[in-house]
Amino acid sequence: MTDNKSIKIESSEFSWNTLDGVFHFDGAPALLFWDSAFEIFFSTIMEISGSDASNTVFEATGFRMGLLVNEYYQNHYTVEEVMKKYSEIYSSAGWGNIEILNYDKEAKTVTVQLRNSWEQRILRSINSEQSAVLLPCHWAGVFSGLFKENMWYSLEKSKMNGDEYDEVKIFPSTITPNKNIHELARQKEQAYINELEQKVDRRTEELSTLIKTLSTPVMPVMNGILAIPLIGKFNEERFEDLLQKGLSEFKQKRASYLLLDLTGIKEFDGFIIHRLQHLIKAIELIGGNCVLVGISPSLSMQIIHSGADLNNLPTFSTLEQGIQYAIEELGYQIVKKEPIVD
Repeated sequence: MTDNKSIKIESSEFSWNTLDGVFHFDGAPALLFWDSAFEIFFSTIMEISGSDASNTVFEATGFRMGLLVNEYYQNHYTVEEVMKKYSEIYSSAGWGNIEILNYDKEAKTVTVQLRNSWEQRILRSINSEQSAVLLPCHWAGVFSGLFKENMWYSLEKSKMNGDEYDEVKIFPSTITPNKNIHELARQKEQAYINELEQKVDRRTEELSTLIKTLSTPVMPVMNGILAIPLIGKFNEERFEDLLQKGLSEFKQKRASYLLLDLTGIKEFDGFIIHRLQHLIKAIELIGGNCVLVGISPSLSMQIIHSGADLNNLPTFSTLEQGIQYAIEELGYQIVKKEPIVD
């Protein structure tokens, strides 16, 4: 009983060593797979990678396979002989019917017709609407090796578009699978960066809204009296928000006095003076009164040196004093409740 068996089809030789479980195609170790196995392979890559990434994977794989095939055969035949024999080789291996046309040695261009290729069969079987990618790029790799120059392809005809066969034009080009991989990686990186920027923008907007809410609270003290603590540094946006909220709450609550607590203000500059005067004037225009409270000794010196005219504005060192003033101005008084004696 022999362990080695072989058969020759056209110019290709197939051999088996059944003892070692090895199959050779033209002297090189090979594998046999059903089309259905490649269907699973293609479907899995498409499912996991998505359309753009899977196309790039198939292009790079096909191109590198083409270089490998050419490297194996180029030492056995001339360019013209290889192109003639490739049709037999690929047909014998079950890759479909291959016809190489329009070879232009000077321009280094060639046309390849693919009929009933295994890639066409796979795509049709898995109901994919995309055109062949792996085999066209495979032939770009084959001729890149033959012509000693980087080649690329364009799909002139496609079975997926209703043509009878795939027709691939091969030509010199600066496009390479590596460039496509890098471009895909750049696109994915940019998409990830854009996604992060959108998340940051959304989070920043949420935090800005929260800060606006917390930084300028309008607090009811009692009927007719509101207080707003001014904390930290103010810019144009914060003061505008303060103005809008202050006027809105003052009118809605039908208040008479607005206490502006400056305890949290460390630096009293021209900008703060100007914007405070706007707020005070706006409150006066709707029939209200403002009182400045929380003025420390250091802040009082800054106000004096700033030249701000606050002579007609009630000012107090503590919020408690300001509340007491507003209560009295409204005609109320705080009376301590006498304990009930049994």
